[in-house]
Amino acid sequence: MNTTKNKVSKCVMARIMRQGKTVQKNFTLKEYKTWTKAQAAADVWVKKTKAKLPPVLPAKGRMSKRNSSGVVGVWPRMTTYGSGKNKKYYCRWYARWPECPLKGGVSFSADQFGDNEAFAMAYLARTNETVDRDWVVKKFASFKKTKKFKELVAKKQTEFV
Repeated sequence: MNTTKNKVSKCVMARIMRQGKTVQKNFTLKEYKTWTKAQAAADVWVKKTKAKLPPVLPAKGRMSKRNSSGVVGVWPRMTTYGSGKNKKYYCRWYARWPECPLKGGVSFSADQFGDNEAFAMAYLARTNETVDRDWVVKKFASFKKTKKFKELVAKKQTEFV
């Protein structure tokens, strides 16, 4: 859907976004007289304009402003349970991808494995698109000895304190 009826401005707004840039045009009631005619004109404009624009970039593998780790599909999260003196904090690194079978993604505890290690395990889960935690832990044993591990940790943008 690329059109919105703006009752305050008395127009149909048509918007298309490609590669971070927005193309917009308004179809006013003053010019088109009725909502139906304005909507029809907006639909025609959207169809013609989309044909001239480059294709939509796939979301998979694309870094966004919301990324806080430096790796697409990997993010940290601190959770708590309990209250008062019994309040406990748990730090986890999560990995998710578009077809991930787990709604919240697969996670690795920084408390259990260490911050850099849990981050690297989430990275391995994401790049291999697997929720098999045992496989990831096993793969990590050899990955930790590589230059790629050191480069990955250097690229990490978030630290648990």
